[in-house]
Amino acid sequence: MDITTLLSPTRIACKPDVSSKKRAFEQLATMLAADQASLEAEAIFDALTNREKLGSTAIGNGVAIPHACMSIQQPCGALLLLEDGVKMDTPDKKPVQLFMAILVPANQAPDYSELITQLTSTLMQKSLIEQICCHHDTQTVLDHFLELFDPPKHPFVGAMAA
Repeated sequence: MDITTLLSPTRIACKPDVSSKKRAFEQLATMLAADQASLEAEAIFDALTNREKLGSTAIGNGVAIPHACMSIQQPCGALLLLEDGVKMDTPDKKPVQLFMAILVPANQAPDYSELITQLTSTLMQKSLIEQICCHHDTQTVLDHFLELFDPPKHPFVGAMAA
């Protein structure tokens, strides 16, 4: 599963007025539902919160990766950046400022584990989170995020040595 295809500018919100985990999940669900004709925001919210009840999706350093499997055709994601963060059950007790929500088709659950692992290992870098959270417009956030997960195209890759 390619992380770089999960986001679009319409599924990124920078610094909205969100003061709780519930409001953050509502915002994420609304953004995710905008591109899913077959799903309502309420169903997405329920799926994310039901998964959260199994254990916190906060990974530390101000990051949470709420996720759920649903009846959708393609995986999608939504990114929410908050000014001050919200209180969650985090390993380091820091407020969460970056929420990266992911929905995957129910039949792709194994691929989804690998995706979460890749996101977690990348987003655990404190300096990286600080850089992302400094952005105030969705396109800049998207560009930065894509750079993280889309390796640079080296002009000599695949070329034969002379």
